[in-house]
Amino acid sequence: MVAEKILEFVGGKENIQNFTHCATRLRFNIDDEKIVKQTELSNLKEVLGVVNKGGQLQIIIGPSVEKLYHEMTQLVGVANKNIDVSIESKKETKKSNFDKVLAYISGAIQPTLAVIIGAGMINAILSVSVLLGLSKESGTYVAWSTLANVGFTFLPVFVAFSAARKMNTNEYIAAFLSLAMVFGFNQKSDLSMFGVALPNIKFANSIIPVLLMVPVLYYVDRLIMKIIPSATHFTIKPLITIIIMAPLMLFIFGPSGAFVGTLLANMCIWLMDKIGSIAMAILALLHPITVMFGMQYLFTPLMVNEVAQTGSSFLLGRALAANFAMAGAALAVGVKAKKIENKSVGFSSCVTALLSVTEPALYGCLIRLRKPLISACAAAGISGIFIGLFKVQAFAIASPNLLSMPIFIGGTSMLNFFLACGGAAIGFGMGFIITYLVGFKED
Repeated sequence: MVAEKILEFVGGKENIQNFTHCATRLRFNIDDEKIVKQTELSNLKEVLGVVNKGGQLQIIIGPSVEKLYHEMTQLVGVANKNIDVSIESKKETKKSNFDKVLAYISGAIQPTLAVIIGAGMINAILSVSVLLGLSKESGTYVAWSTLANVGFTFLPVFVAFSAARKMNTNEYIAAFLSLAMVFGFNQKSDLSMFGVALPNIKFANSIIPVLLMVPVLYYVDRLIMKIIPSATHFTIKPLITIIIMAPLMLFIFGPSGAFVGTLLANMCIWLMDKIGSIAMAILALLHPITVMFGMQYLFTPLMVNEVAQTGSSFLLGRALAANFAMAGAALAVGVKAKKIENKSVGFSSCVTALLSVTEPALYGCLIRLRKPLISACAAAGISGIFIGLFKVQAFAIASPNLLSMPIFIGGTSMLNFFLACGGAAIGFGMGFIITYLVGFKED
């Protein structure tokens, strides 16, 4: 049983601080990394690769990761089958500040991707339905649009909850504070506290304020626990925490997050206006590398912020170029390889990349054969030039593939969608051609 082997090779359940999963990976925070048998993990047939980055052990499984995750939760003996399973840590591992920040952002964003992608795909389907004749005034459109908008409007609440769980602080207090900001204080200009007018801040859709808030909540919670008697923790501690954190959210984290969010959105717009083709080419070329190290989710807050501020995202174009380039490179491996195993992996991972996720292609053949990875990066860069030159935008957040292409439908015409299809075709075609011409050694 592969779950038993993985648990054995990571050092047993006693060595696991917490673990979760994303679309293709099991992600572990480990107490003692020295006892992890990384080579044995990599040699498992079901494991496509192992990455240790950002203070997190990532085991690449592929689309079947969720089934394996549930098997792991049963072995670890945890009854709660939520997306993040926490186990009390016995000791604190030494990590760089960058690793800690990376692990925090990643851990806060990953569990919310189901909401982001689900709501985004509803909007994409609605865009297609409107083109096919569905009226925006119809009850069906309004109902489904409302449902999708809830996912993005209250996204800060979901992020705050998962961030608090990641920080091991009270996730319900974090969610309550975020919900209060979104529901009660969003863009209100006529409210005051302690005689001071509250800043007019857009809390809906904005996840940067809650990402700033939760670490402070952690330290405030711990400080209150030390100061007040333990007998009052259940009743007094939540009150004091809210009294301290609410003004901080309203006067500090809200304005700071709004400033940072606007700055990042304007920076993305400036990059596309001034050096769009070059910037997108570099981002697209590097995208397979960021996926290798599990760092692609660092872009998610930026893309969500783009959509919240401007209604669309330029940054998602890098994944459009790279995903189809990796699929094309995998197909070339399937066509040109002489070994049956490589042919099978090439063809099957090409289909997976076109329809869902790219890790099977990336770890199944591109990285292993090396030259196809370089070819895919080059192809992604070429496609990125096209996407950046024509300023292709995504109007919802989802991993670009054949099924999710409607996320590029928006604006006043279909031109953006056709340009996105062109960028995808260039990435796929160049990925196949460059990989086929450059070739690779199968041994």
